[in-house]
Amino acid sequence: MVNRTGPCLDFGAWSGLRLATIIRLYARSQLQEVNGRVDIYGLKRIPFLSRYNFFHEFHHILAWGVIVGLIEGNFASIVVAKTFEGSDFLITIASATPMALHIVSLVWGAYCVGRRKLKIFTFCTTGTVLALASVAMTPDVSYGGWLFVLQMAAAQFFQTGAVTVRSSLWKSNYPPLVRGQITARLQMARAVTRLVSVAIIATFFDLDPQSYRWIYPSAALIGAIGVVCLRRMRVRGEVGELRRLHGGERGDGALTGHASAQRILSSTHVLTSAISVLKHDTRFRNYCIAQMLAGVTNLLVRAVVVVILTQQVLAGMESGYWLNTVLLELLPMLLMLASMHTSARYFDRTGVLRYRAVQMIGWLLAIFFGMCGTLAIGNMDWIGPRALLISVGCFAMFSIIRGICLGGGSIAWNLGHLHFVNNEDADVYMGIHVSLTGLRAMFIPILGMVLWNWIGWGVWLVSLVSGSLAICIFRMLELREREAPTRATSLIAVETLQKPTA
Repeated sequence: MVNRTGPCLDFGAWSGLRLATIIRLYARSQLQEVNGRVDIYGLKRIPFLSRYNFFHEFHHILAWGVIVGLIEGNFASIVVAKTFEGSDFLITIASATPMALHIVSLVWGAYCVGRRKLKIFTFCTTGTVLALASVAMTPDVSYGGWLFVLQMAAAQFFQTGAVTVRSSLWKSNYPPLVRGQITARLQMARAVTRLVSVAIIATFFDLDPQSYRWIYPSAALIGAIGVVCLRRMRVRGEVGELRRLHGGERGDGALTGHASAQRILSSTHVLTSAISVLKHDTRFRNYCIAQMLAGVTNLLVRAVVVVILTQQVLAGMESGYWLNTVLLELLPMLLMLASMHTSARYFDRTGVLRYRAVQMIGWLLAIFFGMCGTLAIGNMDWIGPRALLISVGCFAMFSIIRGICLGGGSIAWNLGHLHFVNNEDADVYMGIHVSLTGLRAMFIPILGMVLWNWIGWGVWLVSLVSGSLAICIFRMLELREREAPTRATSLIAVETLQKPTA
């Protein structure tokens, strides 16, 4: 049969082409409308085919910053300490949960194989919203603090899945040449929303500590608006990828029994590969040891700082919620954002080993100020009324330096393992790195609280020793890498001299 109107197209190709045209025209009309007013989104600097997804993801991320402010960081531990009057152990659990659940990202990563990413992303964000909304039913009784921590853990579980899937969405929707700029803009928007929302929410908590009953559901409603924004997003190239993955038999993103078996075997293979990497790659194994010691330096006092500020330094003060939030959340976040660009340039110039060693010096300085603040508030009878002012000043310096170190740490955490890896093994190395991060976050904060109740301010000395050992290992690895090319050149020269001449 001859098609007299033009080239022959089957119905599937024609309908797909028409749908793509409709989507493209709709995105163009939306974006032209925005650009016609003011280009507040910076869309002109983004490739045209990426603007549609960026436009809707930007709206999502603005709303989602409110959710992130409540479930990540130390804000949940402040609520546990002041509203529910939780024990030191419960405060430690609330403080460690966000980082400890990094280990779940491997489970989400395995689950995402062969499935539609946007559906999983919507499922995870919806789960986060529902877990957050359930806080409205939390009673103000003795076990209310435990229930609140479980609700925050559930929200963080789904949030970890959203973070895992979001990286895949960015890889599909944004080209490599501008991916860093686009993701940085999205992260900046999320951070600003998080800062503003946490500052406002802390003020409401100061007015009424029981306001969590309506604050968390209200934040969940804002997050639900962000979830609705996801409905208009698309994942470029996903249909073809799923067809290739499933052998062209199914394109709906559902795994067949054979594919499920493949995924399980793949997960087992990844675990075996991870053990093999740590066994044979001495440089990376030593780097992981140094990273573990560096993590101990930070995590050992993570919950201790919350206990000291909420129960000693700022106990009984007016606007206690707001002051604790400023010292534990807002100040570090502001300094992290301000230092990120400078830290990135220094990282590119020096490499991860020198960068980590210098960053750890900053952590040791922060730990020193925290120790001084603890000693000042603990010796108020000897120092006098100025002890409180000295302690607040020391912990302010602790938060400032910690924020600067976190700004650099966020870069090194995402890119540091690539220093040791070949392209084909990147996922295995990243999996090891993320798993060890979650593993130490599960136990080190609890160890820190045990040491705090046992030796008091001596926990800061343990943290200083751990950080010093990490610096030594980072420097040792750097010096070995410097000597390796020289040693190789010397061996080549010796072999050349030993060759018989003709």
